[in-house]
Formats: sequence, C-alpha cells, structure tokens
Amino acid sequence: MNALEIIQRFTNAVGLPEPAVAVANQADDVIQMVELLNQEGRELSRRADWQALTFEQTFTTVATESQGALTSLITGGHELRKIVNETIFNRTTKLPIYGPVSRREWQARQALTLSGPISQYRIRGNQLILNPAPDAGDTCAFEFVSKCWCSDSTGSTFRRNITADIDEVLLDDEVMLAGIEWRWLRKKGLSYAEEFASYEGMVRKLIGDDGTKRRLNMAGDTGGYKPGIVIPIGDWPL
Repeated sequence: MNALEIIQRFTNAVGLPEPAVAVANQADDVIQMVELLNQEGRELSRRADWQALTFEQTFTTVATESQGALTSLITGGHELRKIVNETIFNRTTKLPIYGPVSRREWQARQALTLSGPISQYRIRGNQLILNPAPDAGDTCAFEFVSKCWCSDSTGSTFRRNITADIDEVLLDDEVMLAGIEWRWLRKKGLSYAEEFASYEGMVRKLIGDDGTKRRLNMAGDTGGYKPGIVIPIGDWPL
C-alpha cells in the first residue's frame, strides 16, 4: 500500500476529508498525518528484524583487513541497521566468515599475526574488517536488516521517510494504520489507551508470525539433516 492510500484510509476512519494528495498537501492536518506516518514507520522498523526489511548484500573483497565503510558496502539506498549474525560467507572459497570477534580476541589475533584461509570479522569504526585479510576479488555475501521501511513505487530505491504519495510502505499496513491512530489521538490530547493497547497486541502478534519460525526441539539441537534412509509415511505392502 502506498503512502497516499494509507493517509486516505486514516482520514476516512476518523471522519476527516479525504485528501487527493498527501506529501505536497499544505493543510495542517495532512502535514501532521504524513509526519505521524513517518514516525510510525521509523519506530515500527526498530521493533523487530522484519523479514520485509531484511536483504542480501554481496561485495568483492580487497586484500586488506578493512573491506571499507559499511555505507559503501550497502547498495540500493539502504541504511544499515544490523548485519544478521552468522550470515557472512565467502562464496568464492565456500567458507564462512566467523564473528563477530570480541575486542580482546581481535587484539590477540593482531598480536599473533595469524594467517590462513578462514577469516573472522569485526565491525569497528563503521567498517567491516576481516582477519586474516582475504585475497582480493573474492565474492562475499551477507544478510542485513535495513532502517528503510519504505521505497519508491518501483521498489528499487529505499528510504526512511516518505517523499512521494506513491512511495510504497514495506511494513504491515494495518499495523501502520493502528499506529497512526493512537499517535493522532495523543497529539490531539484525546484518550488513546485502548487504541494503544490494541496496537501493541497487533505488533506482538505480527512479530510472532513474521517470516515463519523454526520448530523448537526441547530435547536439544538435532544438528539439522543427516545422511540416511528416509522412509515416507504410509502403508507399504509386503
């Protein structure tokens, strides 16, 4: 759903005139609604590692420890919130890049001057650094969570704030509407406790359902799939 559609649905819900435009609208109420939409998007994006805001990034290694600033590694206009743990892999060598390494362990590695095919990483000074330094030209990849909760209409440029009526909202539109509602009531000095409680329940449910979840084994980790003979469930004639 795009930004204008959300604003129009909200105005219809609270009995206000439906605007034909939102971002360029000069009416005080509509200006406030757009800002509340931006506030809700920024705040909701922080609440979880949403699958809709999780993306894959590849980069080409250089033969030094520092692989560059995180802002230079991330493309598509994204602003990095976090790299997902245990997702950095060297696709050229087919090996994982372990980490993050603690400060103490990193300094120990520096003192020992380690070498070998498997690097470990640390993020420091907003740079991704690997030790031992990899070969130049390897292709690496990782998953990351973006701060950008909306995009242009083509889905190719991502943003942290709405800049056009046709900008697409990447997070759940029903939760966004509920979030704008309680924020609107609070700004107007009206009671919003019930609406806020309903909104929080929606957010918790959405977090629980988002992206599906793995089944938990209370007996411990089985270590994933192992080689063996698989016999399908069913009746088998003798």
